[in-house]
Amino acid sequence: MATGSFAVSVRRDAPDRVRRYPSGTLGFVRLRSLGVVTASLLSVLPTSAAAIAIATFVPDIAHATAATSAYVPLLSPTRLLDSRTSIGALGPGGVATVAVTGDAPLPAPGLTVAAVLNITVVGPAGVGFWTAYPHGAARPLAANLYVDERAALVGDVLAMPNLVTVPVAADGSVDIFSQSGGQIVVDMLGSYQTSEATAAGRLQPLSTPQRIVDTRSTVLLSADSAMTINVPNSGGAAAAVLTVTTIAVAPGFWTLYPTGTPRPTSANLNSLYPLHVTANQVIVPLDPSGNFDVYSQSGGHVIVDLAALVTGPSAAVSTDGLFVPLSTPTRFLDTRDPALNPLGGVQSALPGWSFEVPVATNAAINRPDVSAVTLNVTVTDPLSNGYVSVTPAGTNDPVATSRSTATVSIVRAGQIVAGHAVVAVSSRGFDVFSLNGSNVVADVAGYYLGSPVPSPFAAAGNINPAAVGCIGFPKQATGAIVYGSTRAAVSTAQQRLLDLGFWLAATDGSYGLTTSQAVMAFQKWAGLPRTTQIDEATAVALNNEMCRPAPGINSGDLAEVDKGRQLMFIIRGGKTQWIVNVSTGGNYFYTATDKKTGEKVDGEAITPSGTFKVYRVADEPKYEGSLGTLYRPRFIVGGVAVHGYSSVPNYPASHGCVRVTNAAMDMIWGTNAMPQGSRVVIHD
Repeated sequence: MATGSFAVSVRRDAPDRVRRYPSGTLGFVRLRSLGVVTASLLSVLPTSAAAIAIATFVPDIAHATAATSAYVPLLSPTRLLDSRTSIGALGPGGVATVAVTGDAPLPAPGLTVAAVLNITVVGPAGVGFWTAYPHGAARPLAANLYVDERAALVGDVLAMPNLVTVPVAADGSVDIFSQSGGQIVVDMLGSYQTSEATAAGRLQPLSTPQRIVDTRSTVLLSADSAMTINVPNSGGAAAAVLTVTTIAVAPGFWTLYPTGTPRPTSANLNSLYPLHVTANQVIVPLDPSGNFDVYSQSGGHVIVDLAALVTGPSAAVSTDGLFVPLSTPTRFLDTRDPALNPLGGVQSALPGWSFEVPVATNAAINRPDVSAVTLNVTVTDPLSNGYVSVTPAGTNDPVATSRSTATVSIVRAGQIVAGHAVVAVSSRGFDVFSLNGSNVVADVAGYYLGSPVPSPFAAAGNINPAAVGCIGFPKQATGAIVYGSTRAAVSTAQQRLLDLGFWLAATDGSYGLTTSQAVMAFQKWAGLPRTTQIDEATAVALNNEMCRPAPGINSGDLAEVDKGRQLMFIIRGGKTQWIVNVSTGGNYFYTATDKKTGEKVDGEAITPSGTFKVYRVADEPKYEGSLGTLYRPRFIVGGVAVHGYSSVPNYPASHGCVRVTNAAMDMIWGTNAMPQGSRVVIHD
């Protein structure tokens, strides 16, 4: 890959407050590899990765002073910056200024209005966003990449790229801001050059993205293999705008390039581990037959969605498809911001919801002859894996509960992931669909001239599935808690458990005993493995449980012990106030010594079923019972009590009492949840 000698400078901006961003027709496929085997993997859960394109054509541009521009690719990707070998890592608030015009192979100064870059954040990098914008301009409320907590924990092996379209300052440079610091690699793929009507370099968006390849139903690419893909109905197009998703067999890179040309040393996507799912938009030149190649270093599956074509020199001369960059990337959508949320307030998109975002009437554009936009879509707070699909408004049946293609794919609950997109628009703008629920942010870099696509369907009517009286979906999603997770992430999970009625001591960000007990109680209720750990399945279940679990008894004030689930419900007015993890009788035979009489006692560890009353309480941390020491017991029948204990496992283990943690027993005493004379119902 060419490295060249290009101008880069670094400075540090003042720290900013944290802003959280953050099957169709199958094309012809020909395999060239060391061996290909048929296989299938689990359904795709795509996420963002890298994009690089090489180019073999130059449009016949009639340059003018108009704001319109045509796409001019570089003859091969050109590396402008690799901080690992030059300036070093950016610190928090750091800004790298990168020249995107100059001597060959870069475009000449003066005519370049926007640059198409591949920006890759490499580890180690801190949690936060990265933004590209014209040099010298005020940094916009926009972002191109976001390193979330889990990505930051990857460390040195992190490689998170995204395709970026960025307006260029008059001096031919752009700034790249890092909120929390890290290393970056910047490759330039092409530029938009001022142009009047022209043949080549104009964008022709598809009214609906088209899936042209999905190897999950056909073949598995083996390591060190290349696959040739034909773009249907490309009709002399010089390049294709694609969203590419890969599912890895092992760590390695993926590269797209024109068929019949040497494979470049650059990469479009990076797989970090086996079964890693990555996605990114790629602008790849086509050979005269409309073909391009996909190379996989380590093997896996690939899915390709066609979004648009770029005209070649044989196309008719027109202004349709010329690009108009905005003066700076502009935020059109943020479901967390009432001023930018079509859903109103801070309502996130719930599972299966879609909504429309106006384009032509936005003050940043304010013209009707817009056929498409280029934007960066960031998904945050997803409730589970899935995808967000951006399509022209009014082109989808409002009753549809899925989309055929994805713009941004999510692999885990609570992830923050960004993706570049070129999207056709209707006169109503673009539609955003969230498969499994999330917040969505969209920053527009520019638009393309032409006629908006038809919009035959009405907008969707979204219905909140939460029943009246239920808490509904969370505003902030819970993610899996792993080694290195922040206290804030733990606190979010703690609050969700409390909202659902699973008692724990505090939302203090400390994953202590009462938190692990609350997690176990939830796992028992949800039928999940009783691990006490918030893994991905537990996080998804927490996000999608919309109501507090209902008790078996729906009237009065009482305590209900469900031996089948090993849970106790504190009930007030027939509704769940708290759910507490318990361990009841282990149903084993035992021989013990009565600590009061010294006599041998033979018995069976059974917690009796029935309706009882608390007949005696003892506010003693070391109450000496016949079979052992009890913590602050409340007796319900014979010698059987609800009491605190040091061990409350995930199975029935007691001699017959109902064990809770000492902290839970303190809560019961502190709230008088089981007063003397109150009802206690125990059932299987």
